[in-house]
Amino acid sequence: MPGTRRTPTQERGQVTQDAIVEGAATVFDRIGYGNASLSMIAEASGISQGSMYFHFKSKEQIALAVIHEQHDRSMPLMARVSEQYDGVLERLIRISRAMVDQLENDPVVRAGIRLTLDEGSLSQPAGAFYEDWISGTAAQLDLALQAGDLESSMSAPDLARTLIGFFTGVQLTAQATVGRSDIAASVDRMWRLAIDAIVPDTRRAAATQVREDAFGAGGDVRPAPPAASI
Repeated sequence: MPGTRRTPTQERGQVTQDAIVEGAATVFDRIGYGNASLSMIAEASGISQGSMYFHFKSKEQIALAVIHEQHDRSMPLMARVSEQYDGVLERLIRISRAMVDQLENDPVVRAGIRLTLDEGSLSQPAGAFYEDWISGTAAQLDLALQAGDLESSMSAPDLARTLIGFFTGVQLTAQATVGRSDIAASVDRMWRLAIDAIVPDTRRAAATQVREDAFGAGGDVRPAPPAASI
């Protein structure tokens, strides 16, 4: 059955909603949820408050829309990156690099993650992105641990939560201390420590090469063809 085509009115409505989400993201990213006002969001969106209220009845609805959009941008990116590489650790390193790029360049992603981490301000749970990320990472880590490609006394789910918590922590620390320019370097240092902790000695040199390929001089991504599984 062919898909239902949107009417011009529906298309204009979607354009307006997208503008509100983009504008709200810049506000939430800059000053957080608690300090943001609907008038600030309307001004940043270039939309009247009346038009904004037609699409979103509250600031919380707008915040949840930003979180949803961030999820829709980040999860497919992770899937695309994962498909390019065979080794579990290389996938995880490359995904973290891709997330760094999103955080540096996309205010919707920055705002969505900030709102998720500040979900105590929202009446509805907002942690679906992290739960999806953790569960997907745990499945990958379980394969690597069983194959002996990685080693740890922790279970795959616990290791996944620890690594993603580590990523989130270094990201927040970088933003709070030296600004976003240091996020890539901070995540690179995270992987140096993680490789020493969970990669067997015989595979450490290959893992280090993957890390250097992803977080090279100047923090630039240097895409490489899939290497031997790590």
